[in-house]
Amino acid sequence: MRLWHRTIQADLTPLTLVPRGFGGSTMMDALYYAERLVIASRPRAVLLYEGDNDIALGITPAMVRRTFDALVAKIHQALPHTRLYVLAIKPSIARWTVWPEMRAANRLLKNSCESNPLLTYIDVASLMLSPDLGRPRPEIFTADSLH
Repeated sequence: MRLWHRTIQADLTPLTLVPRGFGGSTMMDALYYAERLVIASRPRAVLLYEGDNDIALGITPAMVRRTFDALVAKIHQALPHTRLYVLAIKPSIARWTVWPEMRAANRLLKNSCESNPLLTYIDVASLMLSPDLGRPRPEIFTADSLH
């Protein structure tokens, strides 16, 4: 999300945005900083991307889901009508070895979103895989093969 800051305003026009993404963050960071990064702004909606760094650090898909559920509860306790749009964890060349765990976490996040009308899961991951090989499309990545 942090690298999207240059164009996010134009990309998501006409929405009013308060970019809060920071590099290296995890779902636990989102939960820990929820008051400061989300609740204090009193948004109508939140666009969330987490889980990539979690899985790379060895955090299980189940723990990503539990932390996500705690984050949703914390936000909805303070802001009961706030919508959350959850971007799927992306496949990448650099982290291809942990893609099975990321895919499992995506299934759990999607299931959580399907159980709450204020949550929307956005599958960006499928579009990032080449249809013929089922591997990340190299042309959409920066030189680090991660971003």
